[in-house]
Amino acid sequence: MPRLVAENLGKRYGRRVLFRKLSFALEGGRALAVTGANGAGKSTLLKILAGVLRPTKGVVALHRNGQVLPDEAHPLQTGLVAPYLNVYDGFTARENLAFLAQARRLSQAVDRIETALAQVDLTPRADDLVGTYSSGMKQRVKYAAALLAEPPLLLLDEPTANLDAAGLAMVERIMAHQQETGQLLIVATNVAAEAAKCDDVIRIEDYR
Repeated sequence: MPRLVAENLGKRYGRRVLFRKLSFALEGGRALAVTGANGAGKSTLLKILAGVLRPTKGVVALHRNGQVLPDEAHPLQTGLVAPYLNVYDGFTARENLAFLAQARRLSQAVDRIETALAQVDLTPRADDLVGTYSSGMKQRVKYAAALLAEPPLLLLDEPTANLDAAGLAMVERIMAHQQETGQLLIVATNVAAEAAKCDDVIRIEDYR
């Protein structure tokens, strides 16, 4: 099973400290909620855990098959869904995923794309331009992109933003599947019901 270890993490911008001395270990099959006020540093922490942003202090290690992944491989083993991520409006959903699969050099790309589209219930609209999608459908494309590589670590920032009731059910399925298959799940949220679905909670303000 995968394992994520954060040791003594700290992040600051100039004199502004977002968090310090933040440590935890997350085992496969478990979920962690990150809570805190808007602007407290939840998104920043998720970017650090995804391996796309360096902390000011501390280290993050993603373990897989008993070994720590090198820094350059860490982001490739991570799926991230966040409001600030963009999809290409001029591409169809299938083309967006095909572009990502090629960039990440994924094997069995066609099968992975079709599976990801089915997971987010977008198959019927997969060949429509994303620019014609609602905000909720674009959010589904982001989920499909995150799931494309079947990542051992899935990070969800405001996971139900812009989603209707059917979208909420989709997110619940994805979260449950990540845990049931022994993978890692981290959710940044201020929604109590979402945090309650996780095994542990980190409150950013506790690490100032």
